[in-house]
Amino acid sequence: MPVGNAPSFHYSSAVKHFDVYRRRRLGALIVMVLLAGTLYARTGSADSPSDAYTVASGDTLWEIATEHYPPSEDPRVVIETIREENGLEGYGLQPGQRLELPR
Repeated sequence: MPVGNAPSFHYSSAVKHFDVYRRRRLGALIVMVLLAGTLYARTGSADSPSDAYTVASGDTLWEIATEHYPPSEDPRVVIETIREENGLEGYGLQPGQRLELPR
C-alpha cells in the first residue's frame, strides 16, 4: 500500500455538520423550555385565579387598575372587571375593604 495514495476522509465537513446538528438541537431545546415556561405562567394554579388587595384610605379603582396591571391593559376595562368580580354596585371604595384582583 503506497503511503502517498491513501484515501482521504473529509473529517472537517463531518465535524461542521455535527456542529450544525448540535446547535439546532440546542436551539430547539431552548425554544421548548421558553414555550413551556410561558404556558405554565399563563395557566397558573386553579386555587389562586386572583390576587387579594386591601383598600387603603384614598384608594380609587383607577389607581388600583393602573398600579396592579400592565400599562398595555385599558384601565377602564380592568375597573369593570374588578367591579364584576367583587360585586360592586358603584365606584366608591371603603378603607379596609378586601378586593379580589383577577388575573
